[in-house]
Amino acid sequence: MKENNIKINALRILKKTVFTEALKYLLVGGLCTLLDFGLLYVITNFCGINYILSSMMSFMLGTVLNYYLCTIWIFKIRVIKKRQHELLYYFIITGVGLGVNTLLIWGFTYFFAFYFMLSKLLATFVTYWWNFGARKYFLHTTK
Repeated sequence: MKENNIKINALRILKKTVFTEALKYLLVGGLCTLLDFGLLYVITNFCGINYILSSMMSFMLGTVLNYYLCTIWIFKIRVIKKRQHELLYYFIITGVGLGVNTLLIWGFTYFFAFYFMLSKLLATFVTYWWNFGARKYFLHTTK
């Protein structure tokens, strides 16, 4: 009986922790998304760079800010002890997200003639879940 109560309490704490992390990740992601969208707009419209290249540049700059905010505020468990290895894995996960994001932006803009900023918004919904899930599972969860 006592063992079951301990398991139930541990599960509640785990669910609360994941929910809290997801909420914080949403806030950090929101800030980084604002940076990403702002840079995309400025780089494309004022620097005259193609929206695909601009979206890749802005995505990566937002990712750098996201990495630091995630490691200092959101995820308390550090599976990989060496910071440079963790950063490498982080960028591998981000590279997959960047590929998905870029493909979706191009597809929505090219095939459906959406304004590139709308395409970016739609792509962001998909990559948010990939980035949070992969980072949480591979970098910040003891298995």
